[in-house]
Amino acid sequence: MGQIEWAMWANEQALASGLILVMGGIVATAGQFTKWYFGAYSIGAGVFVCLLEYPRGKRRKGSTMERCGQKYMTRVVKVFGPLTRNYYVRAFLHLALSVPAGFLLATILGTACLAIASCIYLLTLNTCSASAKGLFTVCEILPRAEQKFVRLPSGGLPRRAVGPH
Repeated sequence: MGQIEWAMWANEQALASGLILVMGGIVATAGQFTKWYFGAYSIGAGVFVCLLEYPRGKRRKGSTMERCGQKYMTRVVKVFGPLTRNYYVRAFLHLALSVPAGFLLATILGTACLAIASCIYLLTLNTCSASAKGLFTVCEILPRAEQKFVRLPSGGLPRRAVGPH
């Protein structure tokens, strides 16, 4: 079995939790819950998390397909430098963003998912090598047009010649 790439798992978990926060916030705001302002907060926090997590990092081995429009969001994330590329900052930012959304039933699932993503980012720090610890290498991948794919063999499998019996 291969090594688990915790950073990519945390990225996917945080992206999914941002979408869940947005959906829960829409339900809470449109449903006119008593604390609907937590729903509005969840929409904003979910959109922010999705924009922050949309660029996918490079895998250690193999190739990674670029998400559609990733190169534009990567530039935005790189502008903020270590503030958005450091795992410690991301872990505590996600944890802080998840707390206010936890006070509303419609957004509690997004809160739990975002807290789990924060824990995965902290786990990433414990399992990363010392050289890459804390830095998120964003978009050091080949664009879709430059991806190198292995071609499947065109012929059949080689067989032994069958002699007369």
